[in-house]
Amino acid sequence: MIELLAAAAFATHPAPECAVALERREEARLVLRLRPSCPLGFSSTHGAVRAILAHAGEARELCLAFGRIVEYPWLSALLARQASSSRRWDPAAGRPLEGTENAYVAAALRGMPEFTALFDSWRILGVSVEKVLRRPARELSLPAGAPLPGSALLPYDAQLWVRLARP
Repeated sequence: MIELLAAAAFATHPAPECAVALERREEARLVLRLRPSCPLGFSSTHGAVRAILAHAGEARELCLAFGRIVEYPWLSALLARQASSSRRWDPAAGRPLEGTENAYVAAALRGMPEFTALFDSWRILGVSVEKVLRRPARELSLPAGAPLPGSALLPYDAQLWVRLARP
């Protein structure tokens, strides 16, 4: 017998930009998911993360699924900017000098104070990404005068999950 695990929206967070559906699913550990109906700014993302973590119940650990990073333009822009100045990212090839794109983006996110601040007192156990997408620098939100040619390929999107633990 095949059992289907469906995430059910249990609440909606009213961000200024649009509503964010909050979903909950029980697997080996609790999985919470944000489903914004439009791109969210930092404050709205932080508010939605706080709202969904308030529904964690007694869970000591959980997985928070963000979906695609591009749904959070502030985070997408930070990722592209970080790669544009990184010695570990090869902008001509559009990939890290060592390792995989997934590992590079996960490490980059984990090192961003703006990203880690989203989780308040929760401790980050791990960041997982897959399906990293790259785009030419000329198509991304980079500061004027960025020291890269417009053809440089930078990461801007991926599927994102964060494993968290209570402090």
